[in-house]
Amino acid sequence: MDENPEMIMIGFAPADFLLAVVAPELRKSIEESWDTVVFDLAEKAKDKGLKGVDEFLQSPGGKDERYRFTKTSISQDTLNKLLKGEFKSLKELTNAQDNSRIKMDKYQYENSLVYTLFHYIKKDEEANKNLIIIDTVFINQKK
Repeated sequence: MDENPEMIMIGFAPADFLLAVVAPELRKSIEESWDTVVFDLAEKAKDKGLKGVDEFLQSPGGKDERYRFTKTSISQDTLNKLLKGEFKSLKELTNAQDNSRIKMDKYQYENSLVYTLFHYIKKDEEANKNLIIIDTVFINQKK
């Protein structure tokens, strides 16, 4: 009986079948479980305000590339435009905010950032594109 030590025989199904059929389902189940944990942690972080969000963003769930959680500080003018639907993308919003920064000195600009958006990316499976979800708008407290 000449055995090949590189080959692993299993009695109930070929390994290729398991990897092709079972592994993706198992991976999907694990990802869904992880999603629940991460979003629960994000909800608890928001209860603590921006400090909690900052701590969450430093955690493994907050750093997970699948969600790309982040926050963006914006002015009243930018928030008004956002609420009116004038931005079609996060890039448009950040460009508008950058243009505001160019027009002001550093002190004026920093004082104009009265809101912070907490947002993440969600994959839209049907449209096969990423969506930016603005989860929360925080009102910044003056120091």
